Amino acid sequence: MKKNYRLKKSLIIYLFIVFQINFMFSNNMPYPFIYIPGMFDNGDLLTRDSLLVKNLNNPEGYYYKNYFSKKYEYNNSPLVCSSNIIDSKYNRLIVANLIGTYRTNISIWLMSDRFFALMHGHAPKYKFYKILINYEGNDFDGTIKINNIPIYFKGIIEEVWAKYGKKVYYKKSLNKNRVVINPVNKNNFYINQNGYFNDPSEIKFNFIVHSSGGIALRRFIQMCKKENLDNHINIIINLSVPQKGARLVYKLNNAFPLLLNDAMNNFWNNKESKTISITDKEGKTFNYSYNELIDKTKIEIIYGDSPKAKFYRKIIGNYILNKIPFDGHKRVLRGDPTLKDLHPGHRLIKTLNKEPMPNNIKIYNFRVKSAYAPMFKNLSKYLGLGENDGVVDFSDTGLDLIPNNRNLIIKDYIVKEANHIPFPYIKPIFELRETVSQYYGFLKILLKNNQSKQQGINLLHALLKAIMVEFGLDLEYLLENENYSVIDYFAENPIDFWDK
Repeated sequence: MKKNYRLKKSLIIYLFIVFQINFMFSNNMPYPFIYIPGMFDNGDLLTRDSLLVKNLNNPEGYYYKNYFSKKYEYNNSPLVCSSNIIDSKYNRLIVANLIGTYRTNISIWLMSDRFFALMHGHAPKYKFYKILINYEGNDFDGTIKINNIPIYFKGIIEEVWAKYGKKVYYKKSLNKNRVVINPVNKNNFYINQNGYFNDPSEIKFNFIVHSSGGIALRRFIQMCKKENLDNHINIIINLSVPQKGARLVYKLNNAFPLLLNDAMNNFWNNKESKTISITDKEGKTFNYSYNELIDKTKIEIIYGDSPKAKFYRKIIGNYILNKIPFDGHKRVLRGDPTLKDLHPGHRLIKTLNKEPMPNNIKIYNFRVKSAYAPMFKNLSKYLGLGENDGVVDFSDTGLDLIPNNRNLIIKDYIVKEANHIPFPYIKPIFELRETVSQYYGFLKILLKNNQSKQQGINLLHALLKAIMVEFGLDLEYLLENENYSVIDYFAENPIDFWDK
Protein backbone atom coordinates (compact mmCIF):
# COMPACT_ATOMS: atom_id res chain seq x y z
CA MET A 1 0.00 0.00 0.00
CA LYS A 2 2.76 2.40 1.04
CA LYS A 3 4.73 1.40 -2.03
CA ASN A 4 1.79 2.23 -4.33
CA TYR A 5 1.32 5.53 -2.55
CA ARG A 6 4.99 6.41 -3.04
CA LEU A 7 4.78 5.47 -6.72
CA LYS A 8 1.68 7.63 -7.22
CA LYS A 9 3.35 10.51 -5.39
CA SER A 10 6.50 10.19 -7.50
CA LEU A 11 4.40 10.06 -10.67
CA ILE A 12 2.50 13.20 -9.67
CA ILE A 13 5.76 15.03 -8.91
CA TYR A 14 7.24 13.86 -12.22
CA LEU A 15 4.18 14.98 -14.19
CA PHE A 16 4.22 18.32 -12.38
CA ILE A 17 7.87 18.86 -13.29
CA VAL A 18 7.22 17.91 -16.93
CA PHE A 19 4.25 20.30 -16.99
CA GLN A 20 6.37 23.10 -15.53
CA ILE A 21 9.14 22.51 -18.06
CA ASN A 22 6.67 22.47 -20.94
CA PHE A 23 4.96 25.56 -19.58
CA MET A 24 8.29 27.38 -19.28
CA PHE A 25 9.34 26.32 -22.77
CA SER A 26 6.00 27.27 -24.32
CA ASN A 27 6.36 30.74 -22.81
CA ASN A 28 10.00 31.10 -23.83
CA MET A 29 9.78 34.19 -26.03
CA PRO A 30 11.92 34.01 -29.19
CA TYR A 31 13.63 37.30 -30.08
CA PRO A 32 14.93 38.83 -33.32
CA PHE A 33 18.64 38.69 -34.13
CA ILE A 34 21.05 41.61 -34.45
CA TYR A 35 24.31 41.10 -36.35
CA ILE A 36 27.19 43.52 -35.62
CA PRO A 37 30.04 43.31 -38.15
CA GLY A 38 33.71 43.85 -37.34
CA MET A 39 36.57 45.94 -38.68
CA PHE A 40 36.93 44.08 -42.00
CA ASP A 41 33.26 43.27 -42.40
CA ASN A 42 30.63 45.96 -43.01
CA GLY A 43 27.79 43.47 -43.37
CA ASP A 44 27.24 43.94 -47.10
CA LEU A 45 27.82 40.22 -47.69
CA LEU A 46 24.69 39.40 -45.71
CA THR A 47 22.39 39.37 -48.72
CA ARG A 48 19.34 37.15 -49.11
CA ASP A 49 21.55 34.43 -50.61
CA SER A 50 23.79 34.24 -47.54
CA LEU A 51 23.37 31.05 -45.51
CA LEU A 52 23.57 33.10 -42.31
CA VAL A 53 20.65 35.27 -43.47
CA LYS A 54 18.66 32.20 -44.50
CA ASN A 55 19.25 30.60 -41.11
CA LEU A 56 18.32 33.68 -39.11
CA ASN A 57 15.52 35.13 -41.20
CA ASN A 58 14.04 33.03 -43.96
CA PRO A 59 11.09 30.60 -43.55
CA GLU A 60 13.25 27.72 -44.81
CA GLY A 61 16.05 28.64 -42.39
CA TYR A 62 17.19 26.79 -39.30
CA TYR A 63 16.05 29.29 -36.69
CA TYR A 64 12.68 29.94 -38.31
CA LYS A 65 11.94 26.22 -38.17
CA ASN A 66 13.42 25.51 -34.75
CA TYR A 67 13.33 28.74 -32.74
CA PHE A 68 10.58 31.05 -33.96
CA SER A 69 6.97 29.97 -33.79
CA LYS A 70 3.77 30.97 -35.57
CA LYS A 71 2.86 32.96 -32.50
CA TYR A 72 6.17 34.86 -32.47
CA GLU A 73 7.52 35.04 -36.01
CA TYR A 74 7.92 38.83 -36.52
CA ASN A 75 6.28 38.75 -39.92
CA ASN A 76 4.32 42.03 -39.73
CA SER A 77 6.91 43.95 -41.77
CA PRO A 78 10.67 44.11 -42.34
CA LEU A 79 12.73 45.77 -39.60
CA VAL A 80 13.61 49.17 -41.03
CA CYS A 81 16.18 50.35 -38.48
CA SER A 82 19.10 48.37 -39.84
CA SER A 83 21.78 48.45 -42.52
CA ASN A 84 20.77 50.24 -45.71
CA ILE A 85 23.67 48.90 -47.79
CA ILE A 86 22.51 45.30 -48.03
CA ASP A 87 19.99 44.42 -50.72
CA SER A 88 17.03 43.85 -48.40
CA LYS A 89 15.46 44.50 -45.01
CA TYR A 90 14.74 41.40 -42.97
CA ASN A 91 11.92 40.44 -40.61
CA ARG A 92 13.88 38.64 -37.93
CA LEU A 93 17.37 39.99 -38.56
CA ILE A 94 18.84 43.47 -38.09
CA VAL A 95 22.28 44.19 -39.55
CA ALA A 96 23.94 46.96 -37.54
CA ASN A 97 26.49 48.49 -39.91
CA LEU A 98 28.59 50.87 -37.82
CA ILE A 99 31.32 51.69 -40.35
CA GLY A 100 29.48 52.78 -43.52
CA THR A 101 29.43 51.52 -47.09
CA TYR A 102 33.13 50.76 -46.85
CA ARG A 103 35.62 50.55 -44.02
CA THR A 104 36.07 54.02 -42.51
CA ASN A 105 38.67 55.41 -40.16
CA ILE A 106 36.70 55.27 -36.92
CA SER A 107 37.30 54.07 -33.39
CA ILE A 108 35.45 51.40 -31.44
CA TRP A 109 34.27 54.24 -29.18
CA LEU A 110 32.47 55.79 -32.15
CA MET A 111 31.16 52.40 -33.32
CA SER A 112 29.55 51.80 -29.92
CA ASP A 113 28.16 55.37 -29.80
CA ARG A 114 26.55 54.79 -33.19
CA PHE A 115 25.14 51.48 -32.03
CA PHE A 116 23.69 53.15 -28.92
CA ALA A 117 21.93 55.65 -31.22
CA LEU A 118 20.68 52.84 -33.48
CA MET A 119 19.27 50.93 -30.51
CA HIS A 120 17.82 53.70 -28.35
CA GLY A 121 16.99 56.34 -30.96
CA HIS A 122 19.01 59.04 -29.20
CA ALA A 123 22.65 59.80 -28.51
CA PRO A 124 24.55 58.80 -25.37
CA LYS A 125 24.94 61.52 -22.77
CA TYR A 126 27.02 64.52 -23.88
CA LYS A 127 26.99 63.37 -27.54
CA PHE A 128 25.10 64.74 -30.56
CA TYR A 129 22.64 62.42 -32.29
CA LYS A 130 22.76 64.06 -35.75
CA ILE A 131 26.56 63.94 -35.77
CA LEU A 132 26.62 60.25 -34.80
CA ILE A 133 24.18 59.17 -37.51
CA ASN A 134 25.56 61.41 -40.25
CA TYR A 135 27.06 58.62 -42.38
CA GLU A 136 25.90 56.03 -44.90
CA GLY A 137 25.40 52.86 -42.94
CA ASN A 138 22.11 52.44 -41.13
CA ASP A 139 18.55 53.64 -41.24
CA PHE A 140 17.86 55.01 -37.77
CA ASP A 141 14.14 55.74 -38.07
CA GLY A 142 10.95 54.88 -39.93
CA THR A 143 7.15 54.88 -39.85
CA ILE A 144 4.35 52.37 -39.56
CA LYS A 145 0.70 53.06 -40.40
CA ILE A 146 -1.88 52.25 -37.74
CA ASN A 147 -5.52 52.97 -38.64
CA ASN A 148 -4.18 55.15 -41.48
CA ILE A 149 -2.18 57.21 -38.94
CA PRO A 150 1.61 57.31 -39.61
CA ILE A 151 3.43 56.38 -36.40
CA TYR A 152 7.07 57.50 -36.30
CA PHE A 153 9.82 55.63 -34.44
CA LYS A 154 13.54 56.15 -33.85
CA GLY A 155 15.83 53.25 -33.12
CA ILE A 156 15.39 49.50 -33.01
CA ILE A 157 13.69 49.31 -29.63
CA GLU A 158 11.00 51.84 -30.58
CA GLU A 159 10.47 50.06 -33.90
CA VAL A 160 9.90 46.64 -32.33
CA TRP A 161 7.64 48.20 -29.68
CA ALA A 162 5.66 50.07 -32.38
CA LYS A 163 5.15 46.87 -34.37
CA TYR A 164 4.86 44.25 -31.63
CA GLY A 165 3.87 46.06 -28.42
CA LYS A 166 0.35 45.19 -27.24
CA LYS A 167 -0.62 48.71 -26.12
CA VAL A 168 1.53 51.44 -27.67
CA TYR A 169 1.40 55.10 -26.64
CA TYR A 170 2.41 57.92 -28.95
CA LYS A 171 2.53 61.70 -28.91
CA LYS A 172 2.78 64.57 -31.36
CA SER A 173 6.40 65.65 -31.74
CA LEU A 174 7.67 67.97 -34.49
CA ASN A 175 4.45 67.34 -36.44
CA LYS A 176 4.93 63.56 -36.19
CA ASN A 177 3.11 60.96 -34.13
CA ARG A 178 6.12 59.52 -32.27
CA VAL A 179 6.15 56.29 -30.30
CA VAL A 180 6.67 56.84 -26.56
CA ILE A 181 8.45 54.15 -24.57
CA ASN A 182 7.78 55.65 -21.13
CA PRO A 183 4.60 57.73 -21.50
CA VAL A 184 3.56 60.47 -19.09
CA ASN A 185 0.49 61.58 -21.01
CA LYS A 186 -1.53 58.44 -21.79
CA ASN A 187 -4.15 59.95 -24.07
CA ASN A 188 -3.03 58.56 -27.44
CA PHE A 189 -2.44 54.86 -27.93
CA TYR A 190 -3.23 52.00 -30.24
CA ILE A 191 -3.66 48.27 -29.68
CA ASN A 192 -1.78 45.62 -31.65
CA GLN A 193 -4.29 42.77 -31.54
CA ASN A 194 -1.53 40.23 -32.12
CA GLY A 195 1.16 42.07 -30.16
CA TYR A 196 3.89 40.15 -28.33
CA PHE A 197 5.09 42.47 -25.56
CA ASN A 198 3.23 43.91 -22.58
CA ASP A 199 6.02 46.36 -21.78
CA PRO A 200 9.07 47.71 -23.67
CA SER A 201 11.36 46.19 -21.02
CA GLU A 202 10.34 42.75 -22.31
CA ILE A 203 11.91 43.45 -25.71
CA LYS A 204 15.23 41.66 -26.15
CA PHE A 205 17.51 40.63 -29.00
CA ASN A 206 19.91 37.82 -29.77
CA PHE A 207 23.25 39.32 -30.77
CA ILE A 208 25.69 37.78 -33.22
CA VAL A 209 28.91 39.80 -33.17
CA HIS A 210 32.00 39.43 -35.29
CA SER A 211 35.48 40.58 -34.22
CA SER A 212 35.62 44.23 -33.07
CA GLY A 213 31.81 44.33 -33.28
CA GLY A 214 31.83 42.25 -30.09
CA ILE A 215 34.01 44.84 -28.33
CA ALA A 216 31.64 47.61 -29.45
CA LEU A 217 28.74 45.62 -27.95
CA ARG A 218 30.55 45.24 -24.63
CA ARG A 219 31.08 48.98 -24.46
CA PHE A 220 27.39 49.48 -25.34
CA ILE A 221 26.51 47.33 -22.30
CA GLN A 222 28.79 49.51 -20.17
CA MET A 223 27.13 52.69 -21.51
CA CYS A 224 23.63 51.38 -20.80
CA LYS A 225 24.63 50.56 -17.23
CA LYS A 226 26.02 54.07 -16.68
CA GLU A 227 22.83 55.66 -18.04
CA ASN A 228 20.56 53.23 -16.18
CA LEU A 229 19.07 51.92 -19.43
CA ASP A 230 18.09 48.38 -20.34
CA ASN A 231 20.57 46.81 -22.78
CA HIS A 232 17.80 44.54 -24.20
CA ILE A 233 20.20 41.61 -24.65
CA ASN A 234 19.04 38.00 -24.46
CA ILE A 235 22.15 36.15 -25.65
CA ILE A 236 25.47 36.99 -27.29
CA ILE A 237 27.10 34.77 -29.91
CA ASN A 238 30.74 35.85 -30.31
CA LEU A 239 32.45 35.04 -33.60
CA SER A 240 36.20 35.29 -32.95
CA VAL A 241 35.98 38.42 -30.79
CA PRO A 242 39.35 39.64 -29.39
CA GLN A 243 38.07 39.95 -25.82
CA LYS A 244 41.57 40.61 -24.45
CA GLY A 245 42.61 42.82 -27.35
CA ALA A 246 44.38 41.93 -30.59
CA ARG A 247 48.03 41.11 -30.04
CA LEU A 248 48.75 41.36 -33.77
CA VAL A 249 49.42 45.09 -33.20
CA TYR A 250 52.65 44.14 -31.39
CA LYS A 251 54.22 42.76 -34.57
CA LEU A 252 52.47 44.74 -37.31
CA ASN A 253 55.50 46.98 -38.03
CA ASN A 254 57.82 44.04 -38.66
CA ALA A 255 55.34 41.74 -40.39
CA PHE A 256 55.54 43.11 -43.95
CA PRO A 257 59.38 43.07 -44.30
CA LEU A 258 59.44 39.45 -43.05
CA LEU A 259 56.59 38.53 -45.36
CA LEU A 260 58.41 40.09 -48.32
CA ASN A 261 61.59 38.23 -47.44
CA ASP A 262 59.96 34.78 -47.45
CA ALA A 263 57.88 35.54 -50.54
CA MET A 264 61.03 36.67 -52.38
CA ASN A 265 62.89 33.51 -51.38
CA ASN A 266 60.03 31.43 -52.83
CA PHE A 267 59.98 33.64 -55.94
CA TRP A 268 63.69 33.09 -56.53
CA ASN A 269 63.45 29.34 -55.94
CA ASN A 270 60.75 29.12 -58.63
CA LYS A 271 62.32 31.51 -61.14
CA GLU A 272 63.11 28.77 -63.68
CA SER A 273 59.71 27.10 -63.67
CA LYS A 274 56.89 29.56 -63.01
CA THR A 275 54.98 32.21 -64.94
CA ILE A 276 52.27 34.74 -64.03
CA SER A 277 49.39 36.17 -66.10
CA ILE A 278 47.75 39.59 -65.75
CA THR A 279 44.92 41.39 -67.54
CA ASP A 280 44.90 45.13 -68.29
CA LYS A 281 41.90 47.50 -68.31
CA GLU A 282 41.07 46.59 -71.92
CA GLY A 283 41.00 42.89 -71.10
CA LYS A 284 44.29 42.11 -72.83
CA THR A 285 46.29 39.32 -71.18
CA PHE A 286 50.06 39.46 -70.61
CA ASN A 287 52.19 36.49 -69.54
CA TYR A 288 55.56 36.85 -67.79
CA SER A 289 58.01 34.24 -66.65
CA TYR A 290 59.64 34.85 -63.29
CA ASN A 291 63.01 35.10 -65.04
CA GLU A 292 61.60 37.79 -67.35
CA LEU A 293 60.42 39.79 -64.32
CA ILE A 294 63.90 39.48 -62.80
CA ASP A 295 65.46 40.76 -66.06
CA LYS A 296 63.10 43.74 -66.43
CA THR A 297 62.80 44.89 -62.80
CA LYS A 298 65.10 45.66 -59.89
CA ILE A 299 63.54 42.91 -57.82
CA GLU A 300 67.01 41.88 -56.65
CA ILE A 301 67.12 44.96 -54.41
CA ILE A 302 64.64 43.34 -52.01
CA TYR A 303 66.05 39.79 -52.29
CA GLY A 304 68.63 38.28 -49.98
CA ASP A 305 70.23 38.96 -46.61
CA SER A 306 72.28 42.01 -47.52
CA PRO A 307 71.78 45.22 -45.47
CA LYS A 308 70.58 46.94 -48.65
CA ALA A 309 67.88 44.31 -49.30
CA LYS A 310 66.71 44.46 -45.68
CA PHE A 311 66.61 48.25 -45.87
CA TYR A 312 64.45 48.25 -49.02
CA ARG A 313 62.10 45.60 -47.60
CA LYS A 314 61.62 47.80 -44.56
CA ILE A 315 60.92 50.86 -46.75
CA ILE A 316 58.30 48.96 -48.78
CA GLY A 317 56.77 47.50 -45.61
CA ASN A 318 56.49 50.95 -44.04
CA TYR A 319 55.03 52.33 -47.26
CA ILE A 320 52.33 49.64 -47.24
CA LEU A 321 51.48 50.46 -43.61
CA ASN A 322 51.60 54.24 -43.98
CA LYS A 323 50.52 55.00 -47.53
CA ILE A 324 48.52 52.24 -49.24
CA PRO A 325 44.90 52.21 -48.02
CA PHE A 326 43.70 48.74 -47.19
CA ASP A 327 40.11 49.76 -47.96
CA GLY A 328 40.90 51.23 -51.38
CA HIS A 329 40.00 54.72 -50.18
CA LYS A 330 42.01 56.69 -47.61
CA ARG A 331 42.42 54.37 -44.64
CA VAL A 332 45.87 52.96 -43.92
CA LEU A 333 46.75 50.34 -41.30
CA ARG A 334 49.29 52.42 -39.38
CA GLY A 335 47.45 54.51 -36.82
CA ASP A 336 44.05 52.99 -37.56
CA PRO A 337 41.80 53.92 -34.59
CA THR A 338 40.23 50.46 -34.30
CA LEU A 339 43.61 48.73 -34.19
CA LYS A 340 44.74 51.29 -31.63
CA ASP A 341 41.66 50.60 -29.49
CA LEU A 342 42.25 46.84 -29.77
CA HIS A 343 45.78 47.03 -28.37
CA PRO A 344 45.79 44.68 -25.33
CA GLY A 345 47.20 47.52 -23.23
CA HIS A 346 44.69 50.14 -24.39
CA ARG A 347 42.42 51.81 -21.86
CA LEU A 348 39.29 50.53 -23.64
CA ILE A 349 40.28 46.86 -23.36
CA LYS A 350 41.55 47.23 -19.80
CA THR A 351 38.39 49.03 -18.69
CA LEU A 352 36.06 46.48 -20.29
CA ASN A 353 37.93 43.60 -18.67
CA LYS A 354 37.45 45.17 -15.26
CA GLU A 355 33.71 45.52 -15.86
CA PRO A 356 31.41 42.63 -14.86
CA MET A 357 28.97 41.41 -17.50
CA PRO A 358 25.26 41.16 -16.60
CA ASN A 359 24.58 37.72 -15.11
CA ASN A 360 21.35 37.29 -17.07
CA ILE A 361 23.12 37.27 -20.47
CA LYS A 362 24.12 33.90 -21.91
CA ILE A 363 27.30 33.95 -23.98
CA TYR A 364 28.24 31.51 -26.76
CA ASN A 365 31.86 31.96 -27.72
CA PHE A 366 33.17 30.72 -31.09
CA ARG A 367 36.97 30.49 -30.87
CA VAL A 368 39.17 29.53 -33.83
CA LYS A 369 42.29 27.37 -33.56
CA SER A 370 43.64 27.77 -37.10
CA ALA A 371 43.05 29.81 -40.23
CA TYR A 372 41.53 27.99 -43.20
CA ALA A 373 43.52 29.64 -46.02
CA PRO A 374 47.33 29.16 -46.22
CA MET A 375 47.66 32.91 -46.83
CA PHE A 376 46.18 33.69 -43.42
CA LYS A 377 48.25 30.92 -41.82
CA ASN A 378 51.36 32.55 -43.26
CA LEU A 379 50.25 36.01 -42.16
CA SER A 380 49.72 34.87 -38.59
CA LYS A 381 53.30 33.62 -38.45
CA TYR A 382 54.65 37.09 -39.25
CA LEU A 383 52.25 38.65 -36.76
CA GLY A 384 53.64 36.45 -33.99
CA LEU A 385 50.35 34.73 -33.19
CA GLY A 386 49.87 31.32 -31.59
CA GLU A 387 46.80 29.31 -32.47
CA ASN A 388 44.67 31.76 -34.44
CA ASP A 389 42.34 32.48 -37.36
CA GLY A 390 44.91 34.54 -39.26
CA VAL A 391 44.20 37.74 -37.33
CA VAL A 392 43.01 37.00 -33.77
CA ASP A 393 44.93 34.78 -31.37
CA PHE A 394 42.87 31.93 -29.88
CA SER A 395 43.89 32.86 -26.34
CA ASP A 396 42.66 36.44 -26.85
CA THR A 397 39.10 35.22 -27.48
CA GLY A 398 38.70 33.89 -23.94
CA LEU A 399 36.41 35.60 -21.42
CA ASP A 400 38.33 34.62 -18.30
CA LEU A 401 39.43 38.19 -17.53
CA ILE A 402 35.86 39.35 -16.88
CA PRO A 403 35.60 39.69 -13.07
CA ASN A 404 32.38 37.69 -12.73
CA ASN A 405 33.12 35.14 -15.47
CA ARG A 406 32.49 32.20 -13.09
CA ASN A 407 28.95 33.44 -12.50
CA LEU A 408 28.21 33.80 -16.22
CA ILE A 409 26.71 31.17 -18.49
CA ILE A 410 29.50 30.86 -21.07
CA LYS A 411 29.82 28.04 -23.58
CA ASP A 412 32.88 27.84 -25.81
CA TYR A 413 32.67 26.40 -29.32
CA ILE A 414 36.12 25.45 -30.58
CA VAL A 415 36.48 25.85 -34.35
CA LYS A 416 39.27 23.83 -35.93
CA GLU A 417 39.73 25.95 -39.08
CA ALA A 418 38.20 29.22 -40.28
CA ASN A 419 39.47 32.57 -41.55
CA HIS A 420 38.88 35.71 -39.52
CA ILE A 421 38.22 38.00 -42.48
CA PRO A 422 35.32 37.27 -44.84
CA PHE A 423 36.44 38.08 -48.39
CA PRO A 424 36.20 40.15 -50.50
CA TYR A 425 37.85 42.80 -48.33
CA ILE A 426 41.25 44.53 -48.29
CA LYS A 427 40.71 46.44 -51.51
CA PRO A 428 44.35 46.75 -52.75
CA ILE A 429 44.47 42.95 -53.12
CA PHE A 430 41.30 42.90 -55.20
CA GLU A 431 42.16 46.07 -57.07
CA LEU A 432 45.85 45.35 -57.55
CA ARG A 433 46.19 47.05 -60.92
CA GLU A 434 44.43 50.18 -59.64
CA THR A 435 46.73 50.20 -56.60
CA VAL A 436 49.83 49.89 -58.79
CA SER A 437 48.63 52.71 -61.06
CA GLN A 438 47.76 54.98 -58.13
CA TYR A 439 51.08 54.45 -56.32
CA TYR A 440 53.25 54.10 -59.41
CA GLY A 441 55.34 57.10 -58.37
CA PHE A 442 56.77 55.14 -55.45
CA LEU A 443 56.58 51.57 -56.77
CA LYS A 444 58.61 52.40 -59.90
CA ILE A 445 61.76 52.16 -57.74
CA LEU A 446 61.43 48.46 -58.54
CA LEU A 447 61.66 49.06 -62.32
CA LYS A 448 64.54 49.35 -64.74
CA ASN A 449 64.40 52.46 -66.92
CA ASN A 450 63.91 50.99 -70.38
CA GLN A 451 60.09 50.82 -70.54
CA SER A 452 57.10 53.13 -70.86
CA LYS A 453 54.74 53.88 -67.97
CA GLN A 454 52.18 51.40 -69.33
CA GLN A 455 54.83 48.70 -69.63
CA GLY A 456 55.98 49.58 -66.14
CA ILE A 457 52.47 49.22 -64.71
CA ASN A 458 52.12 45.83 -66.41
CA LEU A 459 55.45 44.66 -65.01
CA LEU A 460 54.68 45.86 -61.48
CA HIS A 461 51.21 44.34 -61.64
CA ALA A 462 52.74 40.99 -62.65
CA LEU A 463 55.56 41.24 -60.13
CA LEU A 464 53.32 42.03 -57.14
CA LYS A 465 50.83 39.37 -58.18
CA ALA A 466 53.66 36.80 -58.34
CA ILE A 467 54.89 37.84 -54.89
CA MET A 468 51.35 37.48 -53.55
CA VAL A 469 51.10 33.98 -55.04
CA GLU A 470 54.45 33.01 -53.50
CA PHE A 471 53.20 34.29 -50.16
CA GLY A 472 50.20 31.95 -50.48
CA LEU A 473 47.64 34.42 -51.80
CA ASP A 474 46.46 33.03 -55.10
CA LEU A 475 43.38 35.22 -55.12
CA GLU A 476 41.28 33.29 -57.63
CA TYR A 477 41.99 30.01 -55.83
CA LEU A 478 41.32 31.54 -52.41
CA LEU A 479 37.93 32.91 -53.45
CA GLU A 480 36.89 29.59 -54.96
CA ASN A 481 38.34 27.18 -52.40
CA GLU A 482 39.54 28.93 -49.22
CA ASN A 483 37.09 31.80 -48.63
CA TYR A 484 35.74 30.26 -45.44
CA SER A 485 35.36 32.53 -42.42
CA VAL A 486 34.18 32.00 -38.85
CA ILE A 487 30.91 33.60 -39.99
CA ASP A 488 30.51 30.83 -42.57
CA TYR A 489 31.31 28.24 -39.92
CA PHE A 490 28.53 29.51 -37.65
CA ALA A 491 26.12 29.62 -40.60
CA GLU A 492 26.86 25.95 -41.29
CA ASN A 493 26.77 25.01 -37.60
CA PRO A 494 23.87 26.87 -35.95
CA ILE A 495 23.38 26.23 -32.24
CA ASP A 496 20.25 25.55 -30.17
CA PHE A 497 20.97 28.17 -27.54
CA TRP A 498 17.41 28.16 -26.18
CA ASP A 499 17.81 24.58 -24.95
CA LYS A 500 21.07 25.21 -23.09
